[in-house]
Amino acid sequence: MPSSFEPSIRQLRALEAVARTQSFTAAAQELGVSQPTVSNLIVALEKQTGCRFLHRMGGRIETTELFEKLRPQIKAILALKSEVDLAIEDRKSLRAGSFWVGYSTYQVAMLPIARFIHAYPDITVNARAMASLDLTELLKVGELDVAFVTVEKPVEDFVCQILNSVRVGVVANRTGPLSEVDQLTWSEVEKLRLIQREPNAGTRRIFEAAAQQSGAQPNTILGLGSWGSITSLIRSGIGEGIGLESELMATDQDLKFIPISDENLKAHQCLIATPPMADAVCVREMFEISAEIYGV
Repeated sequence: MPSSFEPSIRQLRALEAVARTQSFTAAAQELGVSQPTVSNLIVALEKQTGCRFLHRMGGRIETTELFEKLRPQIKAILALKSEVDLAIEDRKSLRAGSFWVGYSTYQVAMLPIARFIHAYPDITVNARAMASLDLTELLKVGELDVAFVTVEKPVEDFVCQILNSVRVGVVANRTGPLSEVDQLTWSEVEKLRLIQREPNAGTRRIFEAAAQQSGAQPNTILGLGSWGSITSLIRSGIGEGIGLESELMATDQDLKFIPISDENLKAHQCLIATPPMADAVCVREMFEISAEIYGV
């Protein structure tokens, strides 16, 4: 027998069915194929391996000692294959499985995630909050299925759905020193004590790229990982924050968004996935749900 030969699942399934039913006809009916197909699969298996698995004695079929020795392993292989097929089918029909979602701003991600969970309660959704650049790296290595990111322009090498476009600007106390200010220049921004997100965050990268292009040198005193931490420090009077206009919620009425007079301070909030993952059922559903919510 050639050492490289591997019996096919179809051959093993046919052999096990004939051995169990002791009938080529019954095995064919069980497998949903013709009787000659079952016979040909087993003949080919025995020819390719050089081994006899069945004795055909008139109208009777008996298994050989070799088959009986291998029967537990064959049944285990077929059972495992059935489990794999079932798991794949459940995943395809969204009846089971895990779905990994990343997001940089919860204001954009939470509604689509909640809608997905409501529609597919049997899928376990795992969500991770991280900076946009870190999320793209996790997508590349397969640790995430999709991610909601904040970027200056659509991300290359990813399937990218733009959900909305928003301004990047200063967030300040509504009753603080900037209470009467409706817009800022870069020279005015340079005088502020700024609280930003961490360096890999999309919002910060857009802000700093625009500042560099304008020749401004903003005074960033702190970089934080969460929007909640930033707003807490703004409220405490430590400084002003840099954020997206869409990040201010109904509960943030004590804060105000102040745009900066620079057309480059615009961000796209996108849902992205790698091209190989774009056809996965869960990913397609998340894209469709997000498109419906944001009207894209």
